Amino acid sequence: MSELETAYPWALFNLEQGVYGVSSQYIKSIFKIENLIKMPGMPDYMRGAVNMRGKIVPIIDTRKFYGFQSVAEEINGLTELLGQRKQDHINWIRELEDSVVENREFKLTTDPHACAFGKWYDHFETNDNTLEYLLRKFDAPHKRIHKVGVEVRQLVDQGEREKAFDVIRKAKNNELIQMIKLFDTLVNDFTESKRELAIVLEHPKQNLEIGLTVDRVIAIEPILEDRENSLDSVTHKSHESLDLGKRSKDQTPVFIIDENYFFNL
Repeated sequence: MSELETAYPWALFNLEQGVYGVSSQYIKSIFKIENLIKMPGMPDYMRGAVNMRGKIVPIIDTRKFYGFQSVAEEINGLTELLGQRKQDHINWIRELEDSVVENREFKLTTDPHACAFGKWYDHFETNDNTLEYLLRKFDAPHKRIHKVGVEVRQLVDQGEREKAFDVIRKAKNNELIQMIKLFDTLVNDFTESKRELAIVLEHPKQNLEIGLTVDRVIAIEPILEDRENSLDSVTHKSHESLDLGKRSKDQTPVFIIDENYFFNL
């Protein structure tokens, strides 16, 4: 396996879980996306345009172009999901308290792996280090709050109703508040971490410039040819604007972008 023939290294960046590469030969600038100009009649994969020293440069939402959800859609989806799971736990402890007040069976789960959040939490995977770090903070308080349900039912069975109420009050003032703060912090911090960048590409011979949105730039380095795999064998998001390479350090697939494809859109 040999390095792809180019005098320039490749700028590698993330889109969702994948690693993509564009030749640094074509890169004019990289900047955080803000103050986009909305243009009427643009395709849905066009985010808008920016004014770069008097020149209007169109910005492509690269995620949407390749069939992924946009960053805004990802944030909105996670915000909605976490809002529901936060309310689930508010309702859970309220139902626990009501079951003691009304002296009836508590039918919700006391297993932290069986509630809707627990099932999602146990199976959720991400390469977003910020999101992974924030989610780890849920583990201990989430397990503790479900353990409260076991403790309360045991106290009720022993006739210790006042002690059961005391345990619930403490859980509402501690574990539940901690969980609510974690849900809110996760949404806010995740939103702040999703500050997309735009890589502006400039044609070396023609007066053409275009920007591609990226989640984050991860490296500037040479990459290797991949003569063993096809694009279709490593992704269901294959596209005629893409080719396949590999990172030299760990053989991670790199989806190589054909810059001319975008210049000709």
